[in-house]
Amino acid sequence: MAFIKLNLNVDANSCLSGLWASLQLGRPKSGIKKLEKEMARLKGKRDDIKNQIGEAEREGKISTNEVDQWLREVEELEGQVADINQDFQSMSCFNCNCFNQTGSTSSQTQLAGDQILIRESSNCCSIIRKVAKKLGEANELMSRAGALDPIATVALPEPTVMLSMSHRPPVGIESYVKETVGYIDGGKDIIGIYGMGGVGKTTMLKSIQRYYSNHRLFDLVIWVVASKDCQLKKLQMDIAKSLELNTLQKSDDEPTCGDKLFKYLKNRNCLLLLDDIWEHLDLQLLGMAHSATKQGQQQQQQGQQQQQPRKAVVFTTRSETLCGRMKAEKKIKVKCLDPNQAWQLFKENSDEDVLSSDRGINSCAQDLAKECAGLPLALITVARAMSGKKSWEVWKEALHQIRDEHEWTTVCLPEDSIVMYKAFKLSYDSLENDSIKECLLCCALWPEDYEIHKFKELIPCWIGCGIICEFNVINEAFAKGCSYLETLMAASLLERSSRPHNYYEADHVKMHDIIRDMALLMVSELKGNERKWIVKAGIGLHNLPRQEEWQEAERASFMKNRILSLPEYKASTFSELSILILQYNHLTTIPPSLSASMPHLTYLDLSNCDIKELPTEIGSLTELQYLNLSYTDIRSLPLEFGCLGKLKYLLLRDTYFKTVPNGVISNLPMLKWLDITQQFPVCEQWWDELVRFKGRHQLSLGIAIYAANLESLNVLPNVSVWNLTMSGLSSEFQMLQWSHRLSDNLECLTIANVRGDKLMMNASVDCESSFRCLKTLIFDRIEELEKSWLNGIGFDNLRDLYINCCYKLKNVSWVLQLPCLNLLDISDCWEMEELISNIENSNSNFGIKMLTLCHMKKLHRIAHQPLCFSYLEYMRVHDCPRLQKLPFGVEILKSRLKEIEGDRTWWDNLDWDDESTKDSLTPYFRD
Repeated sequence: MAFIKLNLNVDANSCLSGLWASLQLGRPKSGIKKLEKEMARLKGKRDDIKNQIGEAEREGKISTNEVDQWLREVEELEGQVADINQDFQSMSCFNCNCFNQTGSTSSQTQLAGDQILIRESSNCCSIIRKVAKKLGEANELMSRAGALDPIATVALPEPTVMLSMSHRPPVGIESYVKETVGYIDGGKDIIGIYGMGGVGKTTMLKSIQRYYSNHRLFDLVIWVVASKDCQLKKLQMDIAKSLELNTLQKSDDEPTCGDKLFKYLKNRNCLLLLDDIWEHLDLQLLGMAHSATKQGQQQQQQGQQQQQPRKAVVFTTRSETLCGRMKAEKKIKVKCLDPNQAWQLFKENSDEDVLSSDRGINSCAQDLAKECAGLPLALITVARAMSGKKSWEVWKEALHQIRDEHEWTTVCLPEDSIVMYKAFKLSYDSLENDSIKECLLCCALWPEDYEIHKFKELIPCWIGCGIICEFNVINEAFAKGCSYLETLMAASLLERSSRPHNYYEADHVKMHDIIRDMALLMVSELKGNERKWIVKAGIGLHNLPRQEEWQEAERASFMKNRILSLPEYKASTFSELSILILQYNHLTTIPPSLSASMPHLTYLDLSNCDIKELPTEIGSLTELQYLNLSYTDIRSLPLEFGCLGKLKYLLLRDTYFKTVPNGVISNLPMLKWLDITQQFPVCEQWWDELVRFKGRHQLSLGIAIYAANLESLNVLPNVSVWNLTMSGLSSEFQMLQWSHRLSDNLECLTIANVRGDKLMMNASVDCESSFRCLKTLIFDRIEELEKSWLNGIGFDNLRDLYINCCYKLKNVSWVLQLPCLNLLDISDCWEMEELISNIENSNSNFGIKMLTLCHMKKLHRIAHQPLCFSYLEYMRVHDCPRLQKLPFGVEILKSRLKEIEGDRTWWDNLDWDDESTKDSLTPYFRD
């Protein structure tokens, strides 16, 4: 009889432990799924903790050692789980080695039958054992997470030493962008881009910003604009603002600010983009330096250099010399376009149908393009100025104007400035009327590169300067102002905000610094001009210029400086001055002599100053028509204020008046616009003044009231409500309470602090027409609100809807009934799981351009039925971790999409039906 000898080399303990693990977890595949599910929970918790650390670091704190250790253990476990997954994927039933173990604990590998290298311990039982072990570790880490309190603590000072740092782009820019990116990717840390004004340096920098926002070489990509006369402290504060870093204080000196920036940035890979610098800047004081502890220095001396987080800077300037002073490792000169590129850019900004319709026009256009000498801004300005001009004679006249040697020889400007001034003058002269021209020049009163709020700053200025003056109610004036704005933007003389989806910036515009220079040349510096303006805005002044410098000025702008006090002047010192702008200064008092020194003053802006009272001499400003005291500490008006017989526009937003002298407002005969919004509650004297108002014009009013005062507002004679904030409503907001006279001109409505869980907006007969002017609706801090809906209310012209801190609100399905809605901004609605839950009887084509969703932990989808976003340009998502799928696919690219902003973690974890969709949309994503 033959015997078969079996050599079974079996580790009984291993088999039994594997068997027990198998009984608990089942097959390896099911065990791994359980482990992956637990790891997903753990990684979600880790990401939440990292977000908390990020917020704490912005407050100057650091994570605790316990939290750091926990994060390291999670990272190690993540790697170990990945190894187990890899082993399982490499294993098959045919190479399972359960009964061929040697008991060895080495990490050697062996060659399997299919020539795949597998760890020696990779078999069913061992994988199940490992899964069970790692599952236990994951559970243990998850349970420890709840005890991680505090997450961060106050940072202790460290003995550190700062070490110095040794879409398709527009025509002509692409090669420069590629060159710069190549240098950055190749390790160059300081790159200077230089060239004449208007040549495209800022456009190039924006393309670099977009590139690195989607290529994760850097943890942070920071953009700040320096501008002429910019102070280092302002740059430091701008960087902190972009980082949402709250530790920098206005009272800090520059070294202290630099130290705080350095501490926040030292462990991060950063790319700083500095636009338009005019003088040497210490990059260390902007936080762009490396750190070395004493230990690190010792290691470097021993030849053990530590890997430092990378700090790279790209800056633009007009000066090649400054590139050297900034120690740029690479200098890139941006040149004007060659003739072919120039003609291509001109055509892109013209009406090509017109250019091709007439050989004479085409010839003139090519000659105009040549006159721009390849300067991109000049080409765009001239092309936009001529867009829509269909007569050959008009084109010929434009060419004659720009070639007129006699006109330009009197200008006395450098050759490069002459080119741009010619383009600006042609565009300026092409504007359709003097009012629009005057509006353009007014924009130069603001600081360089300042983003001007259209409705709070710019259009009120145009109204106050008398450019827009023929209107019955303020709505008509704002409509005219918006029309002028569109004309100026169409001509590329004003620009839209660079990020119009964020923090109300859709309402901001800015003036290119070269266009601003040209406007100021026209009004203040060219010989023989009839205007005399002095503009010293945003340049860090602590005192007004010497009297002789602006004694003959007609308009003076000193806004956004650090002026603490005004000197005493003699009577009629500034006899020509009609406009004085002092907003955003640190003024605490107005000297009594100011009024007598400026007898013809018609426009005075003291908003955002620290003024506590007005002198009684204010009454002697008998020509004054516009006065802005918003955001000051003034609590009352002097009795002499009633002498301002020509005052038309009085802005007192957020001033919290305690008293209003009897008859001061009600007897102002010319008053047309009174804004006392954010004075809440308004004092009783305001009601008395409004009831007795005897002005010659209907008064446009902005006011904040309790709901109980709505009836009092209804009966005010000769008053038209333009901006209204209502607080303390009952659970049903009945539109029946509104008179047509009151609501006909209402443009902005804010509803706050509603009691109850429902907000029903009812309409009476023909009530829809009474809200024909309503453009902005805001729901704010309605904490108990669960449902809101419209009942017959059309709001047919509503453009912007903001919903904030409505913690229990479930959905906003009714927004589909708003045909002209442009912007939808929802934040801190904590119970909202679905934005739109009912599409029945509604248009499934959602026509909004901007969608912002913030701080909604439960939100998991926009709608359960398909919606068409035919007009969407910008989408912003922040702190909505469960929103794992976008409400659209790649078809959105066929419309107007420009940008999707969100957290990088959120973007990376989105679910996609097709990965190619993500690839197509990624260029539009911004971290």
